Amino acid sequence: MKILQVISGRNVNGAITYCKFISEQLVSRGHDITILCRADGWLQEHVGPSIQFVESELNRSPFELRRIAKWIKDHDIDLIHTHMSRGHAFGVLMGMLTGVPVIATAHSCSFQLHWRMNDYVIANSQATYEYHRRVNRIPAQNMEKVFCFTDLERFKHITPLSVTTVKRQMRLTGDEFLVGVVGEVLARKGQLYLFQALAEIVEAIPNVKLVMLGRFNRNESYVKKLRAIQLKQKLFRRVKWLGLRTNVQDFMAAFDVLAVPSIEEPLGLVALESLAAGTPVVASRIGGLPEIVRPGENGILVPPRNPHQLAQAIIELAQSKSERERLGENGRRMVQQEFDPIQLTRQVEHVFQHVVASRRVA
Repeated sequence: MKILQVISGRNVNGAITYCKFISEQLVSRGHDITILCRADGWLQEHVGPSIQFVESELNRSPFELRRIAKWIKDHDIDLIHTHMSRGHAFGVLMGMLTGVPVIATAHSCSFQLHWRMNDYVIANSQATYEYHRRVNRIPAQNMEKVFCFTDLERFKHITPLSVTTVKRQMRLTGDEFLVGVVGEVLARKGQLYLFQALAEIVEAIPNVKLVMLGRFNRNESYVKKLRAIQLKQKLFRRVKWLGLRTNVQDFMAAFDVLAVPSIEEPLGLVALESLAAGTPVVASRIGGLPEIVRPGENGILVPPRNPHQLAQAIIELAQSKSERERLGENGRRMVQQEFDPIQLTRQVEHVFQHVVASRRVA
């Protein structure tokens, strides 16, 4: 099958990494994949030569719509698969102009007119599925849930040396309790509530270090707000701002606990990755996170926007290394069983085949 993936983001995020992984899995299963995306993005540097690229700003000018529609027809594309808002809207227009069926993977929960205009919608979690059924009124026969996944292979090759190396890079003395946060520093990721909890955590865990892994901009008001909390509470030595890293899996294995204090999270791939590394998770009871983080099994869920309960959950895990190890190992097994990339790719492939066959019959 010839499949055109359409994605509008440039910088790495959950949707973009999923687009990379699902494209690679589909290629391994014999499909011909091209990615339509904006120039100079993260994907072009991280996808192998078996996947082709077509560059477009995905604007809706008549010239650009005609150009890409002609390319789709000239290359006999069987299916358009879209990701992210701008990509979804552009894909719907391409479907109208070419007659090629369009499937959108919903990585977020938002009210937008394009959702009902797709041939089919794949929701990345049950929470996302229920939102789009309720808010965007997508018929049940035109949507189903298929979990997004991550590349589990990189978590199978973490070694004690990998963990030691990243700890040396962080200039640790060896006895610190590491609380990790992975992801871009944004208001919806809820890092504010963890910073508000930090003083309570430090009082109970004197050797705690908070490690921030992910893109941040020092000049953004939200980042300035977090740094103001550090300054006011004299906690600058407690927080390490590391920015982006390519070996995220090694850092996750080095963490004692991963915190996901999000106030909006349709699925929560970062929690999935932490469990794949064997590290338990403390997360907000929001969106798709309860579908990954299971209290008593692989982590703890807390109410969103609640610094005190967030602090108490982290303190609870800090008190028992054996409990952290049990939760982490349970999480590792759960990820391998329920988020296997091959099985989830087959589910996506089944949706593709169903939609293309239905369109041909029609």
